[in-house]
Amino acid sequence: MRKKSGFTLIELLVVIAIIALLLAIILPSLKIAKQQAQAIVCLAHLRQVTTGWYLYADENDGNVVGANTTFNPLDKRGFVSTGDNTETYAWVCTPQTESGNNKSSGSTAEEEQVGIKKGLLWPYMEAMDVFHCPGDKRFLKAPTIGGYGGTGGYRSYSIVGGMNGEEWVYYTRLTKISGMKSPGDKYVLVEEADGRGYNINSWIVDPDTGGSGWTDPVAIWHNERSNLGYADGHAEKHRWVDDGTIEAAREGKTGASVTLGDKDIDYMRRFYPYDQLR
Repeated sequence: MRKKSGFTLIELLVVIAIIALLLAIILPSLKIAKQQAQAIVCLAHLRQVTTGWYLYADENDGNVVGANTTFNPLDKRGFVSTGDNTETYAWVCTPQTESGNNKSSGSTAEEEQVGIKKGLLWPYMEAMDVFHCPGDKRFLKAPTIGGYGGTGGYRSYSIVGGMNGEEWVYYTRLTKISGMKSPGDKYVLVEEADGRGYNINSWIVDPDTGGSGWTDPVAIWHNERSNLGYADGHAEKHRWVDDGTIEAAREGKTGASVTLGDKDIDYMRRFYPYDQLR
Protein backbone atom coordinates (compact mmCIF):
# COMPACT_ATOMS: atom_id res chain seq x y z
CA MET A 1 0.00 0.00 0.00
CA ARG A 2 1.17 3.53 -0.85
CA LYS A 3 1.61 5.79 2.14
CA LYS A 4 -0.44 9.00 2.00
CA SER A 5 1.60 12.20 2.41
CA GLY A 6 0.39 15.21 4.36
CA PHE A 7 1.03 17.55 7.28
CA THR A 8 1.01 16.24 10.78
CA LEU A 9 -0.89 18.09 13.51
CA ILE A 10 2.35 19.37 15.01
CA GLU A 11 3.50 20.72 11.64
CA LEU A 12 0.20 22.52 11.15
CA LEU A 13 0.45 24.07 14.59
CA VAL A 14 3.99 25.25 13.88
CA VAL A 15 2.88 26.87 10.60
CA ILE A 16 -0.05 28.60 12.33
CA ALA A 17 2.26 29.86 15.07
CA ILE A 18 4.70 31.26 12.49
CA ILE A 19 1.86 33.04 10.64
CA ALA A 20 0.56 34.50 13.89
CA LEU A 21 4.05 35.72 14.76
CA LEU A 22 4.49 37.35 11.35
CA LEU A 23 1.10 39.07 11.66
CA ALA A 24 2.05 40.37 15.10
CA ILE A 25 5.19 41.89 13.58
CA ILE A 26 3.61 43.26 10.39
CA LEU A 27 0.29 44.68 11.64
CA PRO A 28 1.76 47.50 13.79
CA SER A 29 3.89 48.57 10.83
CA LEU A 30 0.83 48.58 8.57
CA LYS A 31 -1.06 50.68 11.13
CA ILE A 32 1.74 53.24 11.25
CA ALA A 33 1.94 53.32 7.45
CA LYS A 34 -1.82 53.90 7.27
CA GLN A 35 -1.59 56.77 9.78
CA GLN A 36 1.24 58.34 7.80
CA ALA A 37 -0.75 58.11 4.57
CA GLN A 38 -3.78 59.69 6.25
CA ALA A 39 -1.60 62.49 7.62
CA ILE A 40 -0.29 63.28 4.13
CA VAL A 41 -3.83 63.52 2.73
CA CYS A 42 -4.88 65.62 5.73
CA LEU A 43 -2.01 68.06 5.15
CA ALA A 44 -3.11 68.47 1.54
CA HIS A 45 -6.68 69.19 2.70
CA LEU A 46 -5.48 71.74 5.23
CA ARG A 47 -3.43 73.53 2.58
CA GLN A 48 -6.51 73.75 0.34
CA VAL A 49 -8.72 75.14 3.11
CA THR A 50 -6.03 77.63 4.15
CA THR A 51 -5.66 78.76 0.55
CA GLY A 52 -9.43 79.30 0.36
CA TRP A 53 -9.29 81.22 3.65
CA TYR A 54 -6.63 83.51 2.19
CA LEU A 55 -8.41 83.94 -1.17
CA TYR A 56 -11.58 85.04 0.64
CA ALA A 57 -9.64 87.82 2.38
CA ASP A 58 -7.93 88.80 -0.87
CA GLU A 59 -11.28 89.18 -2.66
CA ASN A 60 -13.01 90.96 0.25
CA ASP A 61 -10.78 93.98 0.92
CA GLY A 62 -8.56 92.07 3.33
CA ASN A 63 -11.43 91.13 5.65
CA VAL A 64 -10.91 87.81 7.42
CA VAL A 65 -13.81 85.36 7.10
CA GLY A 66 -15.66 84.73 10.36
CA ALA A 67 -14.43 81.73 12.37
CA ASN A 68 -17.72 81.09 14.23
CA THR A 69 -20.45 78.70 13.10
CA THR A 70 -23.95 80.14 12.78
CA PHE A 71 -27.16 78.94 11.12
CA ASN A 72 -26.78 81.52 8.34
CA PRO A 73 -23.43 83.06 7.35
CA LEU A 74 -24.67 86.58 8.13
CA ASP A 75 -26.34 85.85 11.46
CA LYS A 76 -25.37 88.39 14.12
CA ARG A 77 -23.34 87.67 17.22
CA GLY A 78 -22.30 89.83 20.16
CA PHE A 79 -18.52 90.10 20.43
CA VAL A 80 -16.62 90.95 23.59
CA SER A 81 -14.64 93.81 22.06
CA THR A 82 -17.60 95.65 20.53
CA GLY A 83 -20.56 94.69 22.66
CA ASP A 84 -22.79 94.91 19.59
CA ASN A 85 -24.37 92.31 17.33
CA THR A 86 -21.85 92.04 14.51
CA GLU A 87 -22.53 89.89 11.45
CA THR A 88 -20.45 86.74 11.65
CA TYR A 89 -19.66 86.15 7.94
CA ALA A 90 -19.31 82.48 8.90
CA TRP A 91 -16.87 80.30 6.97
CA VAL A 92 -19.15 77.29 7.59
CA CYS A 93 -22.64 77.12 9.08
CA THR A 94 -24.19 74.85 11.67
CA PRO A 95 -25.59 71.44 10.62
CA GLN A 96 -29.05 71.65 9.05
CA THR A 97 -31.42 69.76 6.82
CA GLU A 98 -31.85 70.45 3.11
CA SER A 99 -35.22 72.00 3.95
CA GLY A 100 -33.62 74.45 6.38
CA ASN A 101 -34.21 72.92 9.80
CA ASN A 102 -31.50 73.68 12.34
CA LYS A 103 -29.70 70.52 13.53
CA SER A 104 -27.02 72.00 15.75
CA SER A 105 -27.79 69.11 18.11
CA GLY A 106 -28.37 65.51 17.04
CA SER A 107 -26.98 66.04 13.55
CA THR A 108 -25.61 63.59 11.01
CA ALA A 109 -22.58 63.94 8.75
CA GLU A 110 -24.89 64.70 5.81
CA GLU A 111 -26.59 67.54 7.72
CA GLU A 112 -23.22 68.93 8.70
CA GLN A 113 -22.23 68.96 5.05
CA VAL A 114 -25.34 71.02 4.20
CA GLY A 115 -24.12 73.63 6.69
CA ILE A 116 -20.62 73.59 5.20
CA LYS A 117 -22.04 74.36 1.76
CA LYS A 118 -23.88 77.40 3.16
CA GLY A 119 -20.63 78.86 4.52
CA LEU A 120 -18.69 81.61 2.77
CA LEU A 121 -15.63 79.45 2.03
CA TRP A 122 -17.55 76.82 0.06
CA PRO A 123 -17.21 78.66 -3.30
CA TYR A 124 -13.43 78.46 -2.88
CA MET A 125 -13.50 74.73 -2.12
CA GLU A 126 -16.43 72.94 -3.85
CA ALA A 127 -15.02 69.60 -2.66
CA MET A 128 -16.46 68.32 0.58
CA ASP A 129 -13.63 65.98 1.45
CA VAL A 130 -11.14 68.83 1.98
CA PHE A 131 -12.97 69.67 5.22
CA HIS A 132 -12.35 66.16 6.54
CA CYS A 133 -9.26 64.32 7.75
CA PRO A 134 -9.35 60.62 6.74
CA GLY A 135 -8.21 59.75 10.26
CA ASP A 136 -11.29 61.41 11.78
CA LYS A 137 -13.84 58.66 12.45
CA ARG A 138 -16.16 60.61 14.78
CA PHE A 139 -18.99 60.59 12.23
CA LEU A 140 -19.25 56.81 12.62
CA LYS A 141 -20.26 56.92 16.28
CA ALA A 142 -22.19 58.95 18.85
CA PRO A 143 -20.71 62.12 20.41
CA THR A 144 -18.43 61.47 23.36
CA ILE A 145 -20.26 64.11 25.40
CA GLY A 146 -23.77 63.07 26.39
CA GLY A 147 -26.93 64.96 25.57
CA TYR A 148 -26.13 65.88 21.97
CA GLY A 149 -27.21 62.82 19.98
CA GLY A 150 -26.59 62.19 16.31
CA THR A 151 -23.03 61.39 15.29
CA GLY A 152 -19.71 62.77 16.40
CA GLY A 153 -18.78 65.18 13.63
CA TYR A 154 -17.54 65.26 10.02
CA ARG A 155 -15.61 68.57 9.71
CA SER A 156 -12.17 67.98 11.18
CA TYR A 157 -10.82 71.54 11.20
CA SER A 158 -11.62 74.74 13.07
CA ILE A 159 -10.38 78.29 12.54
CA VAL A 160 -8.82 79.86 15.61
CA GLY A 161 -10.86 82.42 17.53
CA GLY A 162 -8.20 85.12 17.24
CA MET A 163 -8.89 85.30 13.50
CA ASN A 164 -12.35 86.93 13.59
CA GLY A 165 -13.87 84.27 15.82
CA GLU A 166 -14.59 83.91 19.50
CA GLU A 167 -12.91 86.25 21.94
CA TRP A 168 -12.02 85.77 25.55
CA VAL A 169 -11.69 88.64 27.96
CA TYR A 170 -7.93 88.37 27.47
CA TYR A 171 -7.59 89.44 23.83
CA THR A 172 -9.30 91.08 20.86
CA ARG A 173 -9.67 89.35 17.51
CA LEU A 174 -8.13 90.23 14.16
CA THR A 175 -10.60 91.14 11.44
CA LYS A 176 -8.11 92.32 8.79
CA ILE A 177 -5.45 90.09 7.29
CA SER A 178 -3.12 93.10 7.19
CA GLY A 179 -2.95 92.95 10.98
CA MET A 180 -1.23 89.57 10.84
CA LYS A 181 2.45 89.60 11.75
CA SER A 182 4.77 86.74 10.73
CA PRO A 183 2.10 84.71 8.87
CA GLY A 184 4.52 81.81 8.42
CA ASP A 185 4.53 81.31 12.20
CA LYS A 186 0.83 81.86 12.92
CA TYR A 187 -1.53 78.88 12.70
CA VAL A 188 -5.11 79.64 11.64
CA LEU A 189 -6.56 76.11 11.31
CA VAL A 190 -6.48 73.41 13.98
CA GLU A 191 -7.54 69.77 13.94
CA GLU A 192 -10.19 69.69 16.65
CA ALA A 193 -11.94 66.74 18.32
CA ASP A 194 -14.97 68.48 19.82
CA GLY A 195 -17.06 65.79 21.49
CA ARG A 196 -20.40 67.62 21.17
CA GLY A 197 -21.37 66.35 17.73
CA TYR A 198 -19.43 68.76 15.52
CA ASN A 199 -16.73 71.41 15.94
CA ILE A 200 -18.76 74.27 17.39
CA ASN A 201 -17.56 77.82 16.62
CA SER A 202 -13.81 78.50 16.75
CA TRP A 203 -10.85 77.00 18.59
CA ILE A 204 -9.55 79.33 21.28
CA VAL A 205 -6.58 79.53 23.59
CA ASP A 206 -5.70 82.23 26.09
CA PRO A 207 -2.48 83.81 24.78
CA ASP A 208 -1.81 85.46 28.14
CA THR A 209 0.39 83.32 30.39
CA GLY A 210 -1.77 84.30 33.35
CA GLY A 211 -4.91 82.83 31.78
CA SER A 212 -6.56 79.45 31.80
CA GLY A 213 -5.28 77.49 28.81
CA TRP A 214 -7.42 76.32 25.92
CA THR A 215 -11.03 75.14 25.77
CA ASP A 216 -11.73 72.49 23.11
CA PRO A 217 -9.51 69.42 22.71
CA VAL A 218 -7.12 69.12 19.82
CA ALA A 219 -7.29 65.98 17.69
CA ILE A 220 -4.52 63.35 17.71
CA TRP A 221 -5.42 61.32 14.63
CA HIS A 222 -1.78 61.05 13.53
CA ASN A 223 -0.03 59.04 16.24
CA GLU A 224 -0.35 61.67 19.00
CA ARG A 225 0.22 64.45 16.50
CA SER A 226 -2.04 67.04 14.90
CA ASN A 227 -1.83 68.94 11.64
CA LEU A 228 -1.97 72.73 11.73
CA GLY A 229 -2.64 75.13 8.84
CA TYR A 230 -0.67 78.39 8.83
CA ALA A 231 -1.55 81.84 7.54
CA ASP A 232 1.02 81.75 4.73
CA GLY A 233 -0.68 78.68 3.23
CA HIS A 234 1.58 75.89 4.45
CA ALA A 235 0.55 73.08 6.79
CA GLU A 236 2.65 70.93 9.07
CA LYS A 237 2.42 68.16 11.66
CA HIS A 238 2.83 69.05 15.33
CA ARG A 239 3.67 66.51 18.02
CA TRP A 240 2.01 66.79 21.44
CA VAL A 241 4.16 65.93 24.46
CA ASP A 242 1.93 66.52 27.48
CA ASP A 243 -0.15 63.63 28.85
CA GLY A 244 -3.01 66.01 29.70
CA THR A 245 -3.23 67.17 26.09
CA ILE A 246 -3.32 63.61 24.77
CA GLU A 247 -5.84 62.42 27.35
CA ALA A 248 -8.23 65.30 26.63
CA ALA A 249 -7.96 64.62 22.90
CA ARG A 250 -8.63 60.90 23.28
CA GLU A 251 -11.69 61.49 25.42
CA GLY A 252 -13.01 64.44 23.38
CA LYS A 253 -13.32 66.62 26.46
CA THR A 254 -14.68 70.15 26.10
CA GLY A 255 -13.44 72.63 28.65
CA ALA A 256 -10.38 70.53 29.42
CA SER A 257 -7.22 72.62 29.85
CA VAL A 258 -3.71 71.25 29.86
CA THR A 259 -1.30 72.08 32.65
CA LEU A 260 -0.04 75.66 32.40
CA GLY A 261 3.60 76.05 31.54
CA ASP A 262 4.00 72.84 29.55
CA LYS A 263 5.47 72.75 26.06
CA ASP A 264 2.13 72.19 24.30
CA ILE A 265 0.34 75.23 25.64
CA ASP A 266 3.47 77.37 25.36
CA TYR A 267 3.62 76.59 21.64
CA MET A 268 -0.07 77.26 21.01
CA ARG A 269 0.10 80.55 22.92
CA ARG A 270 3.23 81.77 21.18
CA PHE A 271 1.89 81.26 17.64
CA TYR A 272 -1.81 82.03 18.23
CA PRO A 273 -2.89 85.02 16.07
CA TYR A 274 -4.93 87.84 17.64
CA ASP A 275 -5.10 91.62 17.64
CA GLN A 276 -3.95 92.57 21.13
CA LEU A 277 -4.17 91.60 24.77
CA ARG A 278 -6.67 93.47 26.91
